[in-house]
Parts: sequence; C-alpha cells; structure tokens
Amino acid sequence: MDEMAALPTSEPSSALLPAFEAPATDRIWLVAAHGGAGCSTIYASSPDQYADAGRALPVSVDPENPSRIVLCSMCTSPGLESLQALVREWREGRFGASALMGLAVTACRRRTPRVLVRSRRLVCSVVERRRSFPLPFIPDTDIDGVPEKFPRAYLHMSKALSSLTAMALPSSANQPNQSTDK
Repeated sequence: MDEMAALPTSEPSSALLPAFEAPATDRIWLVAAHGGAGCSTIYASSPDQYADAGRALPVSVDPENPSRIVLCSMCTSPGLESLQALVREWREGRFGASALMGLAVTACRRRTPRVLVRSRRLVCSVVERRRSFPLPFIPDTDIDGVPEKFPRAYLHMSKALSSLTAMALPSSANQPNQSTDK
C-alpha cells in the first residue's frame, strides 16, 4: 500500500500546527516541523515546484484535490522529535484535506552523528523510501542564505516529487497505513 495519504473528509485537528485554507495549486507545500527546518532552502532550489507554508498546515478547500505536503526538519534531536510528532498526527488522520508526499530531513553539519542518522531512518521509516529525502549540509548558507549551486540531493527530491505528483492518487491510499503503528 502506498504511504501517501489524503484525508478528504476529516477536518484538520492538529495540536501542533495551525491550519489555513490553502488555495488550489500545482505546487507542493513545504511544512516546517520547527523553526529553521530548511524549507526556505528547499524552496529556493525549485521555486516553481514548491510553496512555503512555514509552521502551518495548508488544507485544501477542495477535499477532492488535497494539498500536497512535504514535512521538513533539520537532522537534530529536537528537529527529529518535532517531525516524529507531526508524522504521528498525520497517521492519526489529523491533517484534513492534505496528502503527505514525503519527509525532507536536512543535515545540519558535514558529518551527521550515527545516532542522528539512525533516528532519521527510524522517523522516516513510516513512508516509502522513495518519499524520504535526506538532504546534505550546505556550507555557508547560514551567512549567504542560498547556495550558488544546490547539491544533487535537491534535484533528486524535485524529480522524485514530480514523478509522484504525476501518479494518480489511488483510492486505497486515502488513509494512513495503520498496520505499522507502534
């Protein structure tokens, strides 16, 4: 079963994010699990493909056309805890008319400690591997903002999401996969 979920009939009830009525768009919404989650950098890598929702949940006004979202986080203990909490809410069906397209986790240093790599893999294990996007650390973005050239992982994410977007959302994917709940 595909892990992407659209929840067309439920009202959003996230305790962690405020919801807003999202306009119809072909773009994929980047939703930050916490401040500094990397959404602005991801957005800058492909501004025609993404929309930045910040720390809010874009819920489509048309349940037949759910908002497509990617949850974003930094690869830190607090960042992964925030992402895990949002994933838990998604699995509980609390995101309203939205479809989870994937999880993007950005490294915050050149060499990510093993414990954080394991934590990232665990948090991202609730989605198919093709929907999990580990993004590398980009030096000097804290000073300059946006790199002159983005690492290949950003292009890979963009292409993978384009491919996923082109696929029709099957009716069997309308609810989160409950079989792997802990």
